[in-house]
Amino acid sequence: MRQEIVQKLEKIVGSDNCRLDAEVRNLHSLSKNSAPEAVVYPEDSRQVADILRLAGEEGLPVVPWGAGTMAGRGLLSLNGGLVINLTRMNKIIEYDYENMTAYVEAGIPLGELQKTLRTHNLFWPVEPVEPDTCTVGGCIAAGASGPSKLGYGDVKFHILGLEVVLPTGEIIRTGGKTVKNVQDYDNTRFLAGSWGSLGIITKAMLKLRPVPEKETTVFLSFKQLKEAIGAARIIRNETLPLSLELLDDNAMAVLARAGWQPSGKGAGVLVSYSGFREQVDTQVDYVKKQFSGASILEGEKAVAAWRARRQLFPAFAGNTGAVMVSAAVPFTALEEFITRAREELDRSRKGSALISHFGNGHVHILLDAAPETYAGVQGIVNTLASLAENLGGLLVVDNTEDLSLTRRWVEARGKAIMELLSRIKAAFDPKGIMAPNSKVLAYVTNNSRAVS
Repeated sequence: MRQEIVQKLEKIVGSDNCRLDAEVRNLHSLSKNSAPEAVVYPEDSRQVADILRLAGEEGLPVVPWGAGTMAGRGLLSLNGGLVINLTRMNKIIEYDYENMTAYVEAGIPLGELQKTLRTHNLFWPVEPVEPDTCTVGGCIAAGASGPSKLGYGDVKFHILGLEVVLPTGEIIRTGGKTVKNVQDYDNTRFLAGSWGSLGIITKAMLKLRPVPEKETTVFLSFKQLKEAIGAARIIRNETLPLSLELLDDNAMAVLARAGWQPSGKGAGVLVSYSGFREQVDTQVDYVKKQFSGASILEGEKAVAAWRARRQLFPAFAGNTGAVMVSAAVPFTALEEFITRAREELDRSRKGSALISHFGNGHVHILLDAAPETYAGVQGIVNTLASLAENLGGLLVVDNTEDLSLTRRWVEARGKAIMELLSRIKAAFDPKGIMAPNSKVLAYVTNNSRAVS
């Protein structure tokens, strides 16, 4: 990076907030062979806007960054460019108990926000994989909802408005404090989940909920995967749980390495309920009557179980890494997909584990192969992708740079959509500087630094 650009960045954010040292740059990279040229830490939206205007003038690629917990799943490696780290924009601007809203800066850690809100008996009903360290802006940009998406819905349902800095340096505000706040396109939910490809989220108006009167987790163990699937279907259809996770026997074995030793061996079902005490007690009693081996977890025991569930991927991956595949199929096809996928994985003799957000028809498959060795598991991945497609669903690879399955699925919806996506990207980002390595649009751009 030219010294002239560095000086301009330091003028915007201060010399202490413009980092060029290798240690910091490597913390914001996605591979050993790629790193940004600089990392800047703005402290307000105006500084973000000034940085983006400068980047546009210089043709400098820019990548927004929160805690980095989801970066490997949504970004391709990018050598060079500028990372804008938003973690110093971490204030609660307004907390409105009566309207049950909070207006916050994007860099506030979700765990810190939840701790503050719970002192007033409110919370933001979003629980991604890294709920303590991830940032609110990162959750929104990545569309990260977590297991409780079954009961609470997508993260987009819990946002009333956003402040976004466009790649041109313009600042826009969408939505507001009221639930009814859309008179044009629903720009709030359009920008949420765009992985930083259309602009940088700097503030968010969040829709809060009262803390439930009671929360209970139930764990069930089964010798056979088929039995676990049957139990999960009954629980989903009859009790309306908050979260419902199905784990095959390999995934169950990993839970112990992640910090929780479940009772029993074989496949497992982890389900949570929340709400009024009488409601939760009724739901739990139903499960206990249906399944005599149900274990009731509350307090620290429940916290430990869900913490281990969230740490399942890093525990499986260890130091060498692993490939994560995500499939989504209609609920009515879920049993067939899980059963046949497990059979195909067994035939492949590849180390693997299967976990499902069962109520949503969403399945994660972990493969014991470092992402850089993806070619060695591409055959089984293609087999699973065909299985998902034949059942009316889709399958993508989350944490490698191969976007062929994603592109194939998007093109299948009509080739005109590729041109439409390109026009949308160009309208927001005419100079093409904004997160050119974002997977959400990398497969329709021609930027050689973004396309694998």
